[in-house]
Amino acid sequence: MSSIIGNYRFNIDAYLTDFRGKATLPQMSSFILQAATKHAEERGFGYSAMTALHKAWVLSRIVIEASEYPRNDAPLQVRTWVAGVNKFFTERCVSFETPGGHPLGFARTLWAAIDMDTRRPTNLLELDGLARYLCPEPMPIEGTRKIPRLHEDAPAGKFTVRYSDIDINGHLNSVKYVEHFVDLFDMEQFRTGDIRRFEINYVSEARFGTPLRLYRHEEAPGVFILEMRHEDTLVSAARATWG
Repeated sequence: MSSIIGNYRFNIDAYLTDFRGKATLPQMSSFILQAATKHAEERGFGYSAMTALHKAWVLSRIVIEASEYPRNDAPLQVRTWVAGVNKFFTERCVSFETPGGHPLGFARTLWAAIDMDTRRPTNLLELDGLARYLCPEPMPIEGTRKIPRLHEDAPAGKFTVRYSDIDINGHLNSVKYVEHFVDLFDMEQFRTGDIRRFEINYVSEARFGTPLRLYRHEEAPGVFILEMRHEDTLVSAARATWG
């Protein structure tokens, strides 16, 4: 049987960094998804196995806390494991480290599995093998907290879902949500600080051609509530905490 915890090494190439030479928050989100995909596939409950069952994994929530962002040309070790499973959701945790084991940050993610025809949730307790990989590894960060709804009428940004935004399931790529949210902040904010904690809830799907509006509200000094909407429908909500 494969080990419970997956270990994956990535390199922070220049094209993965921002103007400061640091890996971006969307790129850190991408590492989470890549590690999760590899870990699940190697252990028999990944994309191939789920497709054969006519099911698909759907990401519901992510929380990322970063004490440091890896820099250009640095190796990054990403460890991931299954922390919990119930009928509708499984929690997967992630640790970002240097190859020597120095922690850079952590993430918690929540996943559901849907029927590819009905788009309805399926019972994860019936998924053979998943529970065998439950791991009691401690996780030093909190999960997602309640994100309040915004009442702003004037959008801070807008875009229409295009080809490069779409993932294998035919809707807006999970990383693209993060990308559009962080673009609501200007360069000066990144010159003077970093997003230390980012929470995002994926509420509904957005498909090709969907026009979306983005909203931003400062909940407390350095803490921003962000929303993505299609007309009156909430597509995603996030909270970004700067430090």
